[in-house]
Amino acid sequence: MSSIPVPGSPGPSGLLGVLRAWLLVRSKDLWPLPEALPSEARQADAPRSESIRVLVVDDNPLNQMMISTMMETRGFVPLLAADGAEAVALACELHFDLILMDLQMPILDGLAATAEIRRLETHSLRPAVPVIAYSSCVPGAGLLATYGFNGSLIKPCGDQELEDCLVRWCPAYRAASTVRVVHLGNSLWQSSPVAPGTSSASLR
Repeated sequence: MSSIPVPGSPGPSGLLGVLRAWLLVRSKDLWPLPEALPSEARQADAPRSESIRVLVVDDNPLNQMMISTMMETRGFVPLLAADGAEAVALACELHFDLILMDLQMPILDGLAATAEIRRLETHSLRPAVPVIAYSSCVPGAGLLATYGFNGSLIKPCGDQELEDCLVRWCPAYRAASTVRVVHLGNSLWQSSPVAPGTSSASLR
């Protein structure tokens, strides 16, 4: 690969270009660095919005919007990339807990992008981020493993399929799921998973 375009470079013209630009700006606005948030917001949103970083790589703006909405219902906003080259550039700059990688994209496809991310991780001695093939047509597990993928997720995925993927491959999401913060009036309650056979009365 000779060069990698800078993320945020001008995209296609017309309605798709406008939608893509809006999604990119929105994801960056809603994904502030922890130190940029007020202390009250950091405390209330912590374990989800600050600790979970997911990169979604897809050249279709509608697919980006759908998966982003599903993740927002879980308390965090993914960062978006429109092609494999943008994904590689972002993976060089930022640490991610999970990458959902489309396979068929312009400039650099998902297979080549994942292989490049793995090469950069090895060269820089960085921990390997889980990369999941996110496509409507997923090749065999052997081929995916050859390029460095950890697993696959069929597109479009259902809500439960996404939940299973996050629980399995995103450690930060698993950790955040063990303690849920619930606001009740002016009180702040923390609830943990209830063991089977335990009645609610016994917890009061």
